[in-house]
Amino acid sequence: MSIAPTEQPTLLLDSDSAEEGSLCVSVRNLGGDVIGRLRTCPQAARLLRSALRVSVIGRGGESDRDLPDIFGRHQVLADGIRFIPYFPFEPGVGFRATFDPSVLGCPELAEVPRLEFSLPRATSTQRSYVKHVFPSDDSLPDNLLRFYACFSDPMQRGESQAHIALLGPDGRPIPDALYRPPVELWDTSMTCLTILLDPGRIKRGVGPNRALGPPLRAGEEYTLVIGAGMLDMSAHPLREAFYKAFHATEALRRPIEIEQWEIHCPAANSRQPLELMFPVPLDWALLWRGITVAVEGGPPIDGRIAVAQGERRWCFTPSAPWMSGSYKISVASGLEDVCGNSLLAAFDRPLREPGDAGREVTNRSIPVRL
Repeated sequence: MSIAPTEQPTLLLDSDSAEEGSLCVSVRNLGGDVIGRLRTCPQAARLLRSALRVSVIGRGGESDRDLPDIFGRHQVLADGIRFIPYFPFEPGVGFRATFDPSVLGCPELAEVPRLEFSLPRATSTQRSYVKHVFPSDDSLPDNLLRFYACFSDPMQRGESQAHIALLGPDGRPIPDALYRPPVELWDTSMTCLTILLDPGRIKRGVGPNRALGPPLRAGEEYTLVIGAGMLDMSAHPLREAFYKAFHATEALRRPIEIEQWEIHCPAANSRQPLELMFPVPLDWALLWRGITVAVEGGPPIDGRIAVAQGERRWCFTPSAPWMSGSYKISVASGLEDVCGNSLLAAFDRPLREPGDAGREVTNRSIPVRL
């Protein structure tokens, strides 16, 4: 195979048309025979990972081999290949992309120069702040699994360990109460951070629970603190620290029972909301995608979701008036309450429970007729 000089591949930063505003790295002008081989090769995923690599540039300009590749996925395009990061490229951070055509069986191609780039930080005169923390209640079970901290503006990664703490009844940080994952759990907008309490201390009978005990105890007062030192994308600290005080109540260790939900149906030919009321607070983030409404036998209908009353109330307002007929409320099997209990099982249960092998993992549905 030979390729004319005018057809040399080009390495560039471009956008993913499937997701607005998402940047990726592409190699364009690959020959049709190369693309054809990649589409049929069973080892294509491995070859793409080796051929097109993206890493962070260290402060001292370390070489590619000294730094791990960033996490992402590869696509084969009509005229090239593309790398899409799992997390958006962070402004102010230097990245290096390299393409090795020999990995794809094209040693005769001239090597494409590596691409180094960084995105400018957004500039703002306004200081960012914590808008909400969920669960929103001030009384929470003592086996609470997670918080969600929602910020007014995109934040920088890598700040939570130094600036977020859980204070005990004595006002001092509880050692090892929060789980520190290798990569902070931000959403794609970098405005919502998942803060986990250490699952090993919550789940009874495992090592951390035996050695340290649970992080929370019923009847005690606690405070989640998000310090003002956290930095936004403009490298500005928060406007002020945020404090969420709450009272620990008895643990919840039961699967979610949809039979206990209250359903308030709207009138046909109206745009009144369909309301679900839960006996216990459910996970705030999962409520936005874990429940859908559809005409019986059809796809989910368009509409607007609202979550309120301490995550005990879920409302769905359709884009068009309700029609008379049969509907189905689908509930994802992965929906959880604030303690990680799902429709399938309680979070804190024996590692191997009788009947686990045959446990149903499909979604549940609730029939409704208007």
